[in-house]
Formats: sequence, C-alpha cells, structure tokens
Amino acid sequence: MRRALVGLLLSLPFAAQAGVLRVETLQSGVDARLRGVSAVDAKVAWASGSKGTVLRTIDGGAHWQRMMVPDADKLDFRDVEGFDASNAVIMAAGPGVQSRVFRTRDGGATWTQTLDTSNEKAFFDCMAFDGARGWLLGDPVGDRYQLYTTHDRGEHWTLDDNGPPALKDEAAFAASGTCIARLKGAIAVVSGGAASRLHLLRDGEHDWQALDTGMARGKPAAGAFSVAAWHGGAFVVGGEYTAEKSPGNAATLKALNAKAMEIDTAPRGYRSGVACTGRICIVVGPSGVDAWDGKRWTAISDASFDAVSIRGNAAWLSGAKGALAKIVLPGR
Repeated sequence: MRRALVGLLLSLPFAAQAGVLRVETLQSGVDARLRGVSAVDAKVAWASGSKGTVLRTIDGGAHWQRMMVPDADKLDFRDVEGFDASNAVIMAAGPGVQSRVFRTRDGGATWTQTLDTSNEKAFFDCMAFDGARGWLLGDPVGDRYQLYTTHDRGEHWTLDDNGPPALKDEAAFAASGTCIARLKGAIAVVSGGAASRLHLLRDGEHDWQALDTGMARGKPAAGAFSVAAWHGGAFVVGGEYTAEKSPGNAATLKALNAKAMEIDTAPRGYRSGVACTGRICIVVGPSGVDAWDGKRWTAISDASFDAVSIRGNAAWLSGAKGALAKIVLPGR
C-alpha cells in the first residue's frame, strides 16, 4: 500500500541533536476518530477509536487489520495498550455501562470483556502499564477519582479505594489515553476543569500529592490533558480543546520531590497527547505536531492528531478521520 511522506526540516540547532523528523502518513482504511494508539516496536502497533474500531499493524504501518470486537460497534475505544502482536487491552470510555475493558491474547481474533461498571456516574478515561502491572483512571465518583489496578496485563481488575482526591468540577480528559502515566517511582494523573493539577502517588506511599500545573483552568474544556515520564520527573501538555489554535500549555516536573512545576514556552496550540524518550518529547493536537528537546520547541507538522506513543525509535500517531502516522526517531 502506497504511503505518503509528509515532513518538515527541523530548525538547525535541534536538527543537529535529533536529525530530521518526518511524519509518515499511513492509510488506515477507516474513518473513525482514533484517540488510542500504542507502540510495541517499529513494526507492531495498535490503534483504537470510535465505532468500536480496533486496528493492528505488524509490518511497520504498511497495512492495518481491523479487529472485530463482538457487540462493540457503538463503543468508543479511547485507549489501547499493545503488549506484543498477540496481546492487547482496549478501553471504552463513556457514561456508565459504556465504559468497559476488553482483552485479547490471539491478535484480536477473539476478545474477552474483563472490566465494566454499573455505576451511571462512572466514566473511564485512560490506562497506563508497567509490565504486567496496570492502572485505569476514571472520572471522580464522589470526591475521588476512580482508580482500577491489574497485575496480569488487564485480565483481572480491582477498584482501589485510594484514587486521587478531586475538587468539585475537576475531571480528567479521555482525549488520548495518556491522562495517567507510570513515572520512575510514581503514578501520575493530570486533570482539568475547575483545577489543572498533576496528582502524584509515589511508590510506597498512601497519600497523593497535588501540584498546580499553571495551565488553563476554570472551563470544562481546559486543563492538563496528557502526562509522560521525562527524565526524573514528568512532562505535561494541555490547553483548551475548544480553542485548538490558541497557544497551548506545557509544564515540567523536574523531580518527584519538587514542590512546584515549571511552565515552559507553550507549543503552537492546544495539545492533547505527549510521549517522550530520553532526548525529546513529541506532542500532538488538532493543529499540529511539535517536538521539545528540553530547551526549545520545534514545529514538525501542521497535520492533526490526537494521540502519540513511542517505543524504541518509533513514534506512532493517531487522530480524526482514521488518521495514522509514524515518525522514525534518531538513534541514541
């Protein structure tokens, strides 16, 4: 299948460090909005989205196979975690019973539902995994976010009674499957609405710490949308999704014991997803793709994407109208 290359040269200072980054547009064969994407390696990736859509590639993105999840054509799969070419977990987001989790062990040939909820106030937002351990975040029910945990790659889940405390009208965004992340030594959750905060639960501790991100807040559409591990801390992006081209927000937590976050120069617009390597972070949103090297922003593309996932030297991107793409990152 023919693929189109869409690329922009990076600015010279950044190019000297990272080489040239090109967005390679891929043909998904679907028109669903794909808010979930998971990189396994440079050859294998999974994507998920509206209309019960689940896709997998095993040849670097040249071909995408659509997986059929029984009775799920009306579900919106906002997040996916691919462990390898055979094993994956998908999360549907929506009010009450629409929020569900499914698991496959055979490359999507069959699926088993492993989590659901009868609570009409529940709304699943995002997942994060560290090996077999996993965490799923749901919007607050009462005064705490819902937090589910698994120790077997999503085969079984337990509702933890120690989700992050929430303020009135504070919530997470199911925009890219990345509102929760595993850091080195902690779990991180980002929020928006009434407050724009980074919630941290350090390993071995019971109490969550909440840090103000300094980002837009006070509107249901504004706040911190995505978090990724970055060096010894975290990198967070967001903005206001009803103002896609207005300057976005980005903030850095330099270390887990830091008492405050540092606001960096904003990307070009609202950004819904971020994924980082040891050298750079790739951030995506409806108005474009940018890279952050710890010192400066560089525009990569004006193409629209919702989510990004990195494994090794491959960054996989997904978005509206079946958009899929890949960026080959420079070697270490």
